[in-house]
Amino acid sequence: MKRARKSAIGAALVLTALTVISCCLFSQTPPSSDLKPELSALSYFAGDWDCSGKFDSSGKSINAHQNFAPELGGSWMFFRHDDKPPFSYHALSEWGWDANGKQFVMTAQDNFGGVRLFHSSGWNLTQLQWDGDAIGATTAPSQRFTFERIDDHHFKVSYFTRKADNWSRVDASTCSKQ
Repeated sequence: MKRARKSAIGAALVLTALTVISCCLFSQTPPSSDLKPELSALSYFAGDWDCSGKFDSSGKSINAHQNFAPELGGSWMFFRHDDKPPFSYHALSEWGWDANGKQFVMTAQDNFGGVRLFHSSGWNLTQLQWDGDAIGATTAPSQRFTFERIDDHHFKVSYFTRKADNWSRVDASTCSKQ
């Protein structure tokens, strides 16, 4: 009787441990392979990144944390950007595929109430360029983000604005995979 009780307790402990392990494994962010095929070119970004850079006009340092994760069944790559103090810019972007336009699409919302729409034709060697503007803008795109892949664990992101057909870089940061 004691042996059967010990065996039952042992089996219950093993079952509990397996349940806890499987819950932990399945609650983690899905791996980049969960992206749909049309978004697989963006899988490089999946995960957490710490970024540091400078504003071009003032030379002030800027630091941020970025997270990229497949969402909505792999149809989108969600991108969260959070400045570290003393700066307070926070944004959530969704990267997806526009089947009609045969290009990548990004919507971006920020803590200042901004909503922007960007498009990209995809990677050009090591660079991914997004051009866009506020939703509803009727002029040519006036904002640009470029993501330049340095290696498997580093990329550079730059933000540009356009005035009178001239692009000016506002800031640039180098990001390291965590």
